[in-house]
Amino acid sequence: MTSNNITIDDAEHFRQCRETFAQREKAVDIFTDWAVTIFQDTVLTKIAHDGTNGPGMRSGQLQVLSVGSGTGEIDYLFLQQIAKKYANIYFTSLELSKDNLNSFKSIVSRGNLKGITWDWKQLTWEHFRYYNIRKCSQLRLFHFIFSVFSITYANDVNTTVMNMYESIDEGGVLLIIVLSDESAPYRLRTKFPKMFASDSLASVSSSEIRKVLDTHGIPFEHTRQPSRVDITPAFTKGRREGAHLADHLSRKVNFLKKGEPKLVNEFLAYLKGPDCVEREQQEYLLINDWEAFVVTK
Repeated sequence: MTSNNITIDDAEHFRQCRETFAQREKAVDIFTDWAVTIFQDTVLTKIAHDGTNGPGMRSGQLQVLSVGSGTGEIDYLFLQQIAKKYANIYFTSLELSKDNLNSFKSIVSRGNLKGITWDWKQLTWEHFRYYNIRKCSQLRLFHFIFSVFSITYANDVNTTVMNMYESIDEGGVLLIIVLSDESAPYRLRTKFPKMFASDSLASVSSSEIRKVLDTHGIPFEHTRQPSRVDITPAFTKGRREGAHLADHLSRKVNFLKKGEPKLVNEFLAYLKGPDCVEREQQEYLLINDWEAFVVTK
């Protein structure tokens, strides 16, 4: 994703930084367990589908929509569980990155899931919703919509959440996963607001999602998943891995080298503190908890 403040080269740099962080985050490992435990009990059991479909739906198929699939690993974990219960699924993937969609397609080609019709859309949620309303002359509904960390990219969180809710069929489920408002990445943005003011990513955490749902009187279930990421290299000068971790968390290119020294020192001092990390011997473990909101319509 680019903006007036981030060049294409910068975007590629942040992609590499994100990959470095992801290798340490091990999110897929966490979601592998989450999908067969909490997802099963908290999400899958609540989807009510009797084989009849509403407006814009293909008859007999469970309609599933992923908003911001990324490279597809987490989506595939969810689909493995859904396919155990439903034999006929129409799955729509929204992902703006062509490379990410190709990665997802590669996962599917290597897998053995049956009974799924795959519909790949290189679109944002906003464009998808607009085109589907025009195509169907009415709002297309889904039995299950999920957004895993992708709502961070929304320009208007309230509108995005409510539009997703409106797109759920009666008996359907909406799952939104975001970083906790007690996670270090969110606390850094709160502590240094001017530093992140020009960032293209919105500052969306669990508190914003909870506020939208509460404001509109929409009941929800909620779970919190602990996550810790070893970011020790970020405090060691001269290591490329550490520079990537610092850039990922600060959203600044070459932050440790080119950042204003006073700001860098303040940022690292706060990052080392109890609001952001837990100490385990010589390691700094970033508090990276996320929260899941489950809405049943």
